[in-house]
Amino acid sequence: MPIVRYNGPSFYRRSPDAYSPDFSRGEEREVSQAWVNEWRRLLVEPAFTLTGDEGVTEDLHSDGIPDSGWTNSDITSWLREQGVTIGRGYKTKSTLLAMVQLHLNPPVEPPVVEEEPEPEPVAEENIEEESGE
Repeated sequence: MPIVRYNGPSFYRRSPDAYSPDFSRGEEREVSQAWVNEWRRLLVEPAFTLTGDEGVTEDLHSDGIPDSGWTNSDITSWLREQGVTIGRGYKTKSTLLAMVQLHLNPPVEPPVVEEEPEPEPVAEENIEEESGE
């Protein structure tokens, strides 16, 4: 959950949300991601500091498939829902998007064609004997 900290310049500041209590300088308040997304335009620095903000996910193509508008955590969640093993360690957004593409378009193994063995050549002598000559 994101944490909002009010840094000043005055000792008190009204909350952008009329239903939330006012901020006092130095106060840190844990809020939901939805709350941050709604009031983001008013929580500007240097008056406020946001910690743990995931950012806004925008589906650029409106297709439900991760793209550059998605956040890393949303792409990771989507991959896990699809059953993709992500592994440990930090993954950049471009790495995660490459994993999405690999999941959607897996490499195709070329089909293995087994060739039938060629018939053994028949000796010319046998052909002449069979024809009765």
